[in-house]
Amino acid sequence: MLGVFALAMVADHASAAAWIIRPSIAVEETFTDNVDLAPTGLARSDLVTQITPSLAFSGVGAHAQLLGLIKIPVLLYAQTGAENNNVYPEATILGSAEVVDKFLYLDGAISITQPYLSAFGAQPNNLSSATNNRYSASSYRITPYIKGLAAENVEWELRNSSIWSITNGAPINVSNAYTNETVGHIGNSHSILGWFADLDFLNVKFSDQGSQRMNLVRMGPRYAYDPQLRLLASAGYEENNFPYSSYRGATYGAGIEWRPSERTSAVANIEHRFFGTSVLLTFDHRTPLSVWNVSISRNVTNYPQQLATPATSTSVDALLNELFISRVPDPKARQEVISNYIENQSLPSSLTGAVNYYSQEILLANKVSATAGLTGSRNNIFFTAYYLHNQPIAGSGASLPGFVDPGNNNTQWGGNLVWTHRVTPLVNLNLTLYALRTEANAPLSGWTNQGTARLELSRSITAQTTAFAGVRYQALHSDVATDYNEAAVFAGLSYRFK
Repeated sequence: MLGVFALAMVADHASAAAWIIRPSIAVEETFTDNVDLAPTGLARSDLVTQITPSLAFSGVGAHAQLLGLIKIPVLLYAQTGAENNNVYPEATILGSAEVVDKFLYLDGAISITQPYLSAFGAQPNNLSSATNNRYSASSYRITPYIKGLAAENVEWELRNSSIWSITNGAPINVSNAYTNETVGHIGNSHSILGWFADLDFLNVKFSDQGSQRMNLVRMGPRYAYDPQLRLLASAGYEENNFPYSSYRGATYGAGIEWRPSERTSAVANIEHRFFGTSVLLTFDHRTPLSVWNVSISRNVTNYPQQLATPATSTSVDALLNELFISRVPDPKARQEVISNYIENQSLPSSLTGAVNYYSQEILLANKVSATAGLTGSRNNIFFTAYYLHNQPIAGSGASLPGFVDPGNNNTQWGGNLVWTHRVTPLVNLNLTLYALRTEANAPLSGWTNQGTARLELSRSITAQTTAFAGVRYQALHSDVATDYNEAAVFAGLSYRFK
């Protein structure tokens, strides 16, 4: 894949960088009373061994950086091995390089995840629960781009992204996809009265259907009322060609950016588009011990773009990066601090958010999310709550018939809470709660409620070795999927190589 080649080029440019490499391995034994998440009366117990070698690395140099986390969990089942033994690779690798000084740049990304096919099916937050709702999805992205100054204070940038989306192991036939997107920007944002012009050309092609094309150009003035407050207006034109319909028409909008301090920012944009009103409202705030984010959006999206964005859930690493950015300005040193903090406090890598399910249609997504992270000497709390209304639409903006893609015509409500408590300098207690409700949008019907509670106690045995043990309970109730309840106990060891 060209995405792999791009990351190899980035690694070559980063060869002189300072590297942090953290190989590790974990072994976990789980006894579950319902290994297949079957209904009462059909549940089978099993002992599951999970062996997870991992490699986290980061290399940051003057002109390139490469960051990554690779995990290869191997699941072995004592009673149901013939049906369930499997390997579930996971990877997030991000690279960037300055190929030609202050002109030509290259970004690349590889993402391998184990997502879910149906919003209404089982979505366990562990790999030991066997479910045919899980499959493997891979995304490879390469983005060369150029940028510079056209004149004094006039900045410009032109990007071209190629994304290859590959799916494996799904219980139904799904298609791979290729996405190409060209994004351009030019403007003067440093004057009291500035201007900008943007373009966005998107082409999505699944292997078994025609291309979906969306082309948009816009321009407008930008006014700096003061250094903290900026206003903008835009007018433009868009053209859409989808398998079901086409559309051509004007766009117009307005926006405001407010940054009263380096710790607080708010953005509000509204625009008339082919599907109606596009909205983006964000608020970000951080203190020395907390980070807060609220986001409200209404816009179109598609599955390959979602898949190409690593960590569709909320990254704890990213939250901590915002929290520590003032205390540790150097990016390399800050990443080391964050890695140690996550490990020492037994924090998860991410918070579970709204799930993006496989779809070959353009989706109109209405989303509201709120995220918070609070840290202390002995306690940490990370929380996210979300609402996501997905609706497949045609190129004209009209809703598609429900039978076209009923699995993605739904609404999700959910939340995830993680609390960690340092019992002693060597012992941590971790409580994780997750709940999700999915409802089909009218005229379709159906609902699913599911949730998980997990309590874990971990202890550092040596500087490189941690022992952990805990219990979990999960349940699903639905009028369109199979109900289940599951309880499990688990214990294991993790070892980080020097």
